[in-house]
Amino acid sequence: MLYCTSILVSFIAVFLKGFQHKNVNANKLKLIVPTAYLMAAFDWIAITIVVKGDWWVAISAGTGASIGMLVAMLLHDKLFNQKEIKQ
Repeated sequence: MLYCTSILVSFIAVFLKGFQHKNVNANKLKLIVPTAYLMAAFDWIAITIVVKGDWWVAISAGTGASIGMLVAMLLHDKLFNQKEIKQ
């Protein structure tokens, strides 16, 4: 259960970081503050999971993080009608 939670929390934490990166680059000022608070909350949750787990948590966290970043970047482009998704 810890590993599933690690995947989910890492997905959300890194999703928020990727989304925030796109917010800053696209000058979406209204989204920066609420996203920053969510980032802080999920970073805290991620740290508590790492403290409770063993080194295998790094694998589950890495899986969630990599998927989270990809989804955040694609979703931000789709939501805010960026011209073309570059690969």
